[in-house]
Amino acid sequence: MMDPKIIDKVLSKTATPDEARRVAVWFATDEGQEYFSQRYDRESYLLNEKILDEWLDNEIPSNLMKVRFLSQLKMRVRTFRFRVAAAVIIPFLLLASAFTFLANRSGLFQSEEMAEFVVPFGEQLNIVLQDGTQVQLNSGSRLSYPKTFGFFSRKVKLTGEAYFSVAKEITRPFEVDLAGIKVKVTGTHFNAKAYSDDLKIRVALEEGSVNITDNGNKTYPMEIGENAEYDKSSGICKITETADMSLYTAWRTKSLNFYRTPLKDIIKTLERQYEVQFTVKDSNLLSNRFSISTSKINIDEIVTDLQKVSRIKFVRNMDNTYNISSKN
Repeated sequence: MMDPKIIDKVLSKTATPDEARRVAVWFATDEGQEYFSQRYDRESYLLNEKILDEWLDNEIPSNLMKVRFLSQLKMRVRTFRFRVAAAVIIPFLLLASAFTFLANRSGLFQSEEMAEFVVPFGEQLNIVLQDGTQVQLNSGSRLSYPKTFGFFSRKVKLTGEAYFSVAKEITRPFEVDLAGIKVKVTGTHFNAKAYSDDLKIRVALEEGSVNITDNGNKTYPMEIGENAEYDKSSGICKITETADMSLYTAWRTKSLNFYRTPLKDIIKTLERQYEVQFTVKDSNLLSNRFSISTSKINIDEIVTDLQKVSRIKFVRNMDNTYNISSKN
């Protein structure tokens, strides 16, 4: 049982943030909800008694008679019925006002003040959010989040790529806004890729389950081992099974894993992760597809491996740029 003195402090709006949080959590329990209901009924009855005293000059000899008389007055006196209705509304408003204070004091509602992490090209960042959720951010990514999560939801925004290990909370879903679709979970592990200059948004689910919602409020449920690909221009979302999750998560260990991937997507990834630039003389080369898996972290070694499995060559310039051409 929660200390009644602390509850009274919350209802009188004098509680500390810690006391308000404790009461908020307790109000969510069966015991707390029963107390709130009983308190509401008691406040309503006491106000009714006060109104009854104002209407009567003589004291009623027993509580039973008082209750009966009050019931008769409700039925027979229209004006009094209106005042009784007001008496019911008053405690509700008082408790509602106290609940608003409780929400603001304990953080029931999500803070409007936002903070963010920005990861430059060539770097990665591991962070832990206030609820215990772990996020690994890839190069060129931005994560925006409220300084205080709400009591009923946890919402963040991502531009770029990140791997989420979401702390499980059944009653407080975690939602990632990818500027085109939203990923909603209660506790799971998934990779999300949503760079602003990419034509598609990708979500790969490694553990648990998620629901993807597009701007038209259409929902796409995902299961373990599935990959969702959302086309920004057409608004079409396709969900397929993937046999190799490392195709989407290899970046977490500084590795690269491409399977029949167009050259334009490969060099875009390399530019982000290694902060280099590529110049392609023949644009027809950009559509050529390559499959390569490497854990090498030196960019020169990586482009050398690419040359071995293709008919293209890379020439490094002094300013950390590369020229790509055909091996004619």
